Amino acid sequence: MRDAGEKYLPKEPGESQTAYKRRLARSFLVNFTDKTARRLSSLPFTRPVVVESEKYQELADEYLKAIDSKGTSLTGLASTVFEDALWNGSSFLAVDAAVDGGKPYAYHLSGDNILGYRMDEDDRLTEIRIKETAVVADGEWGENEVGRVRVFKRDGETVTWSLYEETKGGTYELIVSNQRFALKEIPVIPLHTTAVVKSGELFAPSPLEDLAYMNLQHYQESSDQSNILRVARVPVLFGSGMSEESEISIGSEYAIKGDTGSDLKYVEHSGAAIGAGRQSLVDLETKMSAFGAGMLENTGAVETATGRALQAGENNNRVAMIAIHLASALEKVMGWIAYFNRISEPDFSVDIHTEYGITGSAEDLNALLQARTMGDLSREDYLNELKRRGLLRNDFNMADNVDRLSTEMI
Repeated sequence: MRDAGEKYLPKEPGESQTAYKRRLARSFLVNFTDKTARRLSSLPFTRPVVVESEKYQELADEYLKAIDSKGTSLTGLASTVFEDALWNGSSFLAVDAAVDGGKPYAYHLSGDNILGYRMDEDDRLTEIRIKETAVVADGEWGENEVGRVRVFKRDGETVTWSLYEETKGGTYELIVSNQRFALKEIPVIPLHTTAVVKSGELFAPSPLEDLAYMNLQHYQESSDQSNILRVARVPVLFGSGMSEESEISIGSEYAIKGDTGSDLKYVEHSGAAIGAGRQSLVDLETKMSAFGAGMLENTGAVETATGRALQAGENNNRVAMIAIHLASALEKVMGWIAYFNRISEPDFSVDIHTEYGITGSAEDLNALLQARTMGDLSREDYLNELKRRGLLRNDFNMADNVDRLSTEMI
């Protein structure tokens, strides 16, 4: 923000460049936007991501521990993609494998690294250009980082990829051309923070854009407030009716003799504007805090204790909606990985925590227990509600529990 200078902190008319530089150096940003993004993006991952499969659970467990080629867990990758989507509106997951038939992997693809794309009439990618960097050997011992562009193209169910590398002259030369890719679609899937994206578009607007503008306003008003405080803290000596030859010395050992009718006093700021500025900052901070809370709001009237217990944490808030979309995208990713592993009919199911803010209060638990005892709530729903409140582990399985119960009763 300081490097941007007058772009985000305007210079006042009549303000000297020296005074502006001093004011700029005293200005600082309290990054409410980053704080909100981190807080909201952490909620779905207070419990690990769960992947279940009736046929291929061993493969699911393997990729839960390390989904990319660097040992990142699926939960770690998912949280990175989620936070990036909150910041930018859209983030991306991509799948690849070594050309020599190595283990397939998934990775986070930031929208900042997508240079261009094309879509067909069904909004399916037909081409995408991705910016990359690679470390290549430079002489016998050295290494050098070079820029590359990977291009995927799809024609029907045939996908090819090419690779361009940056030269010392700043141009790009083709180093790999039209290689056949194993999948029948371009291996990039978006995570959008809105339910609907305009046809033909690959990016959605950021849900935090309004918060960022409020944060900018806070930065500017905070700068004004600290500046006026600095000025107001230093009183100004004002004299009137005194001759120009009069000498004024300030200190406990000096006395000032003035002409008849002269006046000498300190003039101080009344402080009214300071109080108004402080209140404006407080109001703005409250508004920014409410912005993040608004993305977690659930709607709907609840009249009974049982109703409150059942609706608490319901999946109808903005963050939960994004988490559900991410779970769907991860199922697609696991399907692509399964295809690389010669699995024709994958059955992976991904679960991401969406019950935010739900508590196991005594009132709620008693209401659920009473509903179960009176026969108004099935055993399955009762156990699911306990699971939502964290009293049962996230990977608790109803069918497995039934099997174990039947064994205990023999």
